[in-house]
Amino acid sequence: MAGADIRRFSVDRRGQALNVLLGIVSGALLVLADTLLHPTVILPLFVSELTDTYALIGLVPAIAAGAWFLPQILASVVVRGRRRLPWATGASVVRTAAVALLAYVGYRADGLSDAQLLRSFFICYLAYVLASGFATAPTNDVLVKAVAGERRGRFFAQRALWTGLLAVAAGVVVRAVLGGGPAFPRNYTLLFVAAAAALTASTFFQARIREPIRMGSGAPGRGRGLRRADLFLADPNLRRFLLFRVVLSLAAVADPFYVVYARRELGASGQVIGLYLLALVLAQLLLRPLWRELDRRQGSKAVLQISALVRLLVPLVALILPYVADTPLYQDRGNDDRILSYGFAAVFVAYGAALAGQIQGNFAHLFAIAPDESRRGYVALANILLAPIAFVTVLGGAVIERYGFDRAFLVATLASLVAVFASGALTDTHVRTRPTAEAWRLRRA
Repeated sequence: MAGADIRRFSVDRRGQALNVLLGIVSGALLVLADTLLHPTVILPLFVSELTDTYALIGLVPAIAAGAWFLPQILASVVVRGRRRLPWATGASVVRTAAVALLAYVGYRADGLSDAQLLRSFFICYLAYVLASGFATAPTNDVLVKAVAGERRGRFFAQRALWTGLLAVAAGVVVRAVLGGGPAFPRNYTLLFVAAAAALTASTFFQARIREPIRMGSGAPGRGRGLRRADLFLADPNLRRFLLFRVVLSLAAVADPFYVVYARRELGASGQVIGLYLLALVLAQLLLRPLWRELDRRQGSKAVLQISALVRLLVPLVALILPYVADTPLYQDRGNDDRILSYGFAAVFVAYGAALAGQIQGNFAHLFAIAPDESRRGYVALANILLAPIAFVTVLGGAVIERYGFDRAFLVATLASLVAVFASGALTDTHVRTRPTAEAWRLRRA
């Protein structure tokens, strides 16, 4: 190794411990802000206070998912060959500024009409999501290269733990603010201020990460990988996975309306809404190790199948619970609406559990079926094809406006059921070892 290379390598290795700490803190604070701005619990309820148009309420998670995917493709093309940290920090500054502006709009809400407040919200939120999507690719590249390979597994495990704990803390904050805080819109303004503060701190710690000088070319960018999209789609394993993901994404047609239904039909208080968010993030945090262990033992197909079954419980519980409340058995034993609103938390427990399983299974399955050199291309192609499906929640709002909540929950139930059947067609990537005495039975796949 030449002398210049040795000096560069020593500089790259310098500050590894500090990079680990900064990466964990910045990631945990980012998740804290994202949870305070949860797109299926907090923000749909905020929009529902300003309008009775359910299609606009459904636009919130559609923007959160659909507008988050596409900037990643742009970022991989723009940043390729350049230092990642300045781009990641710049996008993070824009993200922080958008939420800070949203907090300011909420502070000045007394002088604005509902239509003006709603329009300002969607402008700020769209900027926040676009900047978040753009920051994702360069931030991940910086973290992968700034943390040594032997520390990387432990780093991501610790980061996942602390992000989960701060997400739980966000649920506690939401329950306190919405349950006993000021009236609307001041209560949501406090949440926006807290999210802006968390994003500011996250951006500061991210900017302090020491980016290695020797960045290397790394894997091919997502934009370059998409040029081979026709070859990727020729893979039957990928086609089966995409079919499953499309159907499962259609099951999200009612996702932003569960909390609105609980508020308007079941009379759930702000404290109960905070309980819903707390139940969701706790289910994600506590069940994440179980999904990981299931992936290790049975493979990603089993994770996706069981998470699809759990996902089926989300609309099914919402659909059945009101009918249970109308039965003579319930009417004779108690007719308290608070029981229904608290029991509705089971919807969000199932939602959090299924979400943790899908996150674990989706990435594991894609990485298992994709060739090493095409993994980024597979992920990018899946994101592009699934981005338009995210707007199914707008269609769900139109269904509710015309037919009511029951029909939307029924559509989500049917889509979840079809996803369960579609999961059976997924490729089984799990390799089961056989005893040595039976090794002669092995056949080439």
